[in-house]
Amino acid sequence: MPNILVDTGLWYALFDTKDSYHEQAQETAERLAPLTIVIPWPVLYETLSTSFAPNFRALRRFEMFLKRPGVVFLDDTPYRQEALNRVFEWSLQHSRPLSATDCVLRLILDDVAIRIDLLATFNVRDFADVCRRRGVELL
Repeated sequence: MPNILVDTGLWYALFDTKDSYHEQAQETAERLAPLTIVIPWPVLYETLSTSFAPNFRALRRFEMFLKRPGVVFLDDTPYRQEALNRVFEWSLQHSRPLSATDCVLRLILDDVAIRIDLLATFNVRDFADVCRRRGVELL
C-alpha cells in the first residue's frame, strides 16, 4: 500500500468547510482512502493550533479521521535538530523562509529509510525539489 505524507494546509482545508481550499482538499482526500497516511507529530501540532482547536466541528471530524486504520504517526525525533538548523539556514542565509514543520517534512521526504510515495500539499514550491529528487508524486 502506498504511503502518503500530508502537509498541514490540507488538513485545515479538508476539515474546515469555510477554508478557501476546501473543495480542492475534498478531491485530494478521495485519493487518501486506499493509502497509508503518515503523520509526523509536527504536522499534528501545527494542525491542532489555536486557530483550529476552537472549531469543534472540524476538530471532531479530524479526530475521527485520525482513528481510522491506515493512519500512522511518525516520530520526528531523528529530524528535530537538523530541522531547527535548516529553519535558520534557509531563512537567514538563503532568503527562503521555511517553517520548522516544513523542514521536518523535507527531511522525512529525503530519508531513504522512510518510504513516502506521495505528498499532499498546497505549497508545492516548498517541496518540489526534494520530491523530484526522491521520485515522490506531488498531489
